Amino acid sequence: MLPEIEVYHAGVINEALTLHKNGFLPRPLLFAFAMGIHGGVTATCKNLMNLLDNLPQNSQGSVLGIGAAQLPITTHAILLGGHVRAGLEDNIYYRKGELATGNAQLIERLVRLSKEFGREVASVAETRRLLRLSN
Repeated sequence: MLPEIEVYHAGVINEALTLHKNGFLPRPLLFAFAMGIHGGVTATCKNLMNLLDNLPQNSQGSVLGIGAAQLPITTHAILLGGHVRAGLEDNIYYRKGELATGNAQLIERLVRLSKEFGREVASVAETRRLLRLSN
């Protein structure tokens, strides 16, 4: 299983590369861009582009948004061809004033959006392979 490197600003990418160089992190590096968290990078398309531009070669990255940033920034990520993550850990609302019924509701929306934009959604088996998870 690959360790996930949660990125709150671009400097974390450089720190991860240093840890890899010193033998503490295996390749491929797996990044999760956590956007909209207090003290971190704001959830804008411009900031997302910067993080994606700094993604090291042969690495994987996914995008997550905190709170109200979840739907807009994951939609941008889908449009840019990136991977996304959503769940109650990052946002408890489905829409303003409406609590989500669970993680499935948030994921189902991202699946619908992905399909509307012509993006394939990884199967469970494909996801396990990408993340190097054992069965």
